[in-house]
Amino acid sequence: MIDISPYHWLENIFNKINFENLPHGLVINGPKGIGKTLLSYKISSNLLLNKSTKIFDKELFFSKTHPDFFILNKEKVLLRHITFRKNTKKDEWDEELGERNINDFLSGTPSISINKVALILNAHTMNKEAQNALLKTLEEPSPNSFIIIVTDRSNALFDTIYSRCQTINVAPLSNTDLNSWLSAQGITDYSAHDFPSYFTPLSILNAIENDQQNDFKNFIDILSNFFVNKIDQNLVIKNLNNLNLDLITKLNYLIEFLKILLKSKLLSETLSGNYSNIKNAQFNNLKISNLINDINNFRIEYYKVPQINESHLLNYVFSELKNSIKIS
Repeated sequence: MIDISPYHWLENIFNKINFENLPHGLVINGPKGIGKTLLSYKISSNLLLNKSTKIFDKELFFSKTHPDFFILNKEKVLLRHITFRKNTKKDEWDEELGERNINDFLSGTPSISINKVALILNAHTMNKEAQNALLKTLEEPSPNSFIIIVTDRSNALFDTIYSRCQTINVAPLSNTDLNSWLSAQGITDYSAHDFPSYFTPLSILNAIENDQQNDFKNFIDILSNFFVNKIDQNLVIKNLNNLNLDLITKLNYLIEFLKILLKSKLLSETLSGNYSNIKNAQFNNLKISNLINDINNFRIEYYKVPQINESHLLNYVFSELKNSIKIS
């Protein structure tokens, strides 16, 4: 079977699932890197016991040749992935799936297992047409069929989809729990405070494995040097580019930095560690809140128009930052 014991928060959720009275549809919500895919595999394995042996066919499952398991793992889930139309344009043909789709798969009877399971990852990317097509199958499910829908964003799906599914929310760990878990994995050189608050256990592991564990710390150091006038605006942008971060990550880090700054003032918290250079920062709360909203809007626009000039955008942002934050 699939072992989730190293991830106690997933094991706690799994142990509470009533497989004797499980609805045909499950939605697993939670931030990226919290272990939703692993949990979905564990749930799937429990539903895919062999009819004859009552054992999970692990080799078939992980080789993606299991006849009763359909995994849809696309950057964007489209209508043709849910239900295939014969008039699909040639340039929309999916080389991996061909005409295979979720609804047709679930309409058949199980082959070797007790149940059929369709797993949809990145379900938050489904457009209205795809969700409507999925909804029809959820409304009239075939016997012994299950749909597991995994999404990084809560409320990303139609209310009617949620109403026909059991929702499992995988919550982020507290800093205390995250630090305990990191220590149990033998990671003692880093703690939750070395990463943005939205980083999850698996995203931290991924950062360490890819030698990116110091990216956020280095980012904050560059910003601190900028505010205390050790480097000018041109050099701050040059130094940030040397970190080899994409624009979205830079904007996410900027928002995290401003939220920490704003929180420290609102809760009268003293900044320390990476933020010690700016613990005496003076700023207007409303202006910082507005700047956070501006950066959020830039991020949304970049997703729509990825050819936005990064240097122009960052120059604007840092000019606003310099005018908004003063170090006494």
